Amino acid sequence: MAKTIVRLIKMVRRTAWLVCLCTLFSSPSVAEPLRLNTVSNDYPPFYSSMLENKGVVFDMVQQAFQQAGYEIEHQFFPFVRATTLIKNGYAQGIIGVWYRPEREQWIAFSKPLLSVNIVLYKRSNSRIKFEQMSDLKGYRIGIGRGYANPQRFSQAQLTTEEASSDKENLKKLLLGRVDLVLISDDVAKYLINLPGSEFEGQFEVLGGPLSVERFHIGIAKTYGKHQQVITAFNQGLDTMVNNGELAVLLQTHGFESNDYWVEQFVAQSSDAIDLDVKE
Repeated sequence: MAKTIVRLIKMVRRTAWLVCLCTLFSSPSVAEPLRLNTVSNDYPPFYSSMLENKGVVFDMVQQAFQQAGYEIEHQFFPFVRATTLIKNGYAQGIIGVWYRPEREQWIAFSKPLLSVNIVLYKRSNSRIKFEQMSDLKGYRIGIGRGYANPQRFSQAQLTTEEASSDKENLKKLLLGRVDLVLISDDVAKYLINLPGSEFEGQFEVLGGPLSVERFHIGIAKTYGKHQQVITAFNQGLDTMVNNGELAVLLQTHGFESNDYWVEQFVAQSSDAIDLDVKE
């Protein structure tokens, strides 16, 4: 009996040694990139399956993640479906989300990626004017389904109609089914200036921006390593800023004049001048 036990122990040890040896020689010498499933809606000119490199925001996200050793698998959905996938743990990241305190319940936010001005558009022949939000009561205003609206707009409790896309909202405005549309100024200009667009010359901005939003990437809090991913992403973005890659990327996509990054680069230049003066 004792000899049998000894033989079994020796067999277990040999098996364990062989497993370790096989694992050692089968393991790659270079660690493979970590993979994340990300989602977003189509939101040209910022990010879309129709744009080169899927747009400036997607390109920025992908390259910042590559700096951090991650690869992403991305899919486009309507915004409400994209957020549902994140909340239920079917995807780890959502690209292009705006910060709202209530969204911190289900995602961790990255550093800002780009700024966007949210404005009201009206038909060019419309006589609508306003000084305060309450002046817009009685008008029908098209909004995006699931979008985060400016706080002052939401608090005014105006009459709104949801649409699944900004293009659908502009079509409703053109047909007179709504009186105004709440929309990103860049998105509106992109849709109006598309070749053959029926919107050309039909609309104009009403007043100034109601809010200035900033895009982020959000990592689902259902994903256990969400804070680790956010930290790595932010470091990758900082690397791109410091080595000049981000400035080149913005210029490539025609967003070198984006207000957020103009402010950041001016501040960075000021800091550099201060250091030179002190030295």
